[in-house]
Amino acid sequence: MATARKKVTGATLSDYYKKKVTVTLIKDNNNYKDDVTITYNGVNYQIQRGVPVEVPMFIKLILEDGFRQQMEANAYSEKLSHEFGVKAKEIG
Repeated sequence: MATARKKVTGATLSDYYKKKVTVTLIKDNNNYKDDVTITYNGVNYQIQRGVPVEVPMFIKLILEDGFRQQMEANAYSEKLSHEFGVKAKEIG
């Protein structure tokens, strides 16, 4: 049984990316205290931490992608650190 797919037009996709959404970035007084600046197509978006801020959907997606990349980098760094510790113990 075939399922019907809704055709997405360029205007619909463009509207989706421009739609305003609310994001709240974590804030502490250590690593996450400064505002976040994202530059997209020559336009700067400065996002304040610790308060709900409305941004276009494409900015939210950029933030989520950056967070995902940071998590992957942290996992890779921990893996290398663990491997180094194991090899150091083997060598003596």
